[in-house]
Amino acid sequence: MEVTRNLDCNTIEGKKFIRSQRETGFLIEKLLNMQVKHTTDDAEKFDCYMYSNHDSSLMGVAEIKTRPFWSRQYQTPCTLDKIKWDGYLITAEKLDILSAQSRKRRVSSFIFVNLPNDSPKKILSFEVSKADGKFLFNFYRKVTTTRYSCNDFKGNVNRSNAFLPIRGNKYFKSYDY
Repeated sequence: MEVTRNLDCNTIEGKKFIRSQRETGFLIEKLLNMQVKHTTDDAEKFDCYMYSNHDSSLMGVAEIKTRPFWSRQYQTPCTLDKIKWDGYLITAEKLDILSAQSRKRRVSSFIFVNLPNDSPKKILSFEVSKADGKFLFNFYRKVTTTRYSCNDFKGNVNRSNAFLPIRGNKYFKSYDY
């Protein structure tokens, strides 16, 4: 496994997020009956490969997020009800990376979001693109202020974020666990 130093994922907080990402991968395997293999390079721009349990063929690439809090500062739980009106916010670059990986590997790409403080707990699934890399649904991009990373001491950053629609999006699914 290649390890790149000085990345956010190598800090104490970052390691918690990576551990949660891997735990979410196990949940995805169980809920969707597939194999999730996490990337081995800490600097990789997406999180995992998805393989069919039937024939072990590569069927997708994905980004995995865990969102326990709507606001980490106020410890407000993140729930589907809170995000369904405005959509799920994610760094827009992540979508571009997933689209490029879909084209390169000729597979679909996904974003999975674990909401461990919802009741019941949920895994959200967005199929982002098919094997040609074209996005499957419309979303909008906007420069907004968000936390730089899971390491809150790094402060805020203005960046291009994407807002993925939930209401009326046939490429969105929610799974209770």
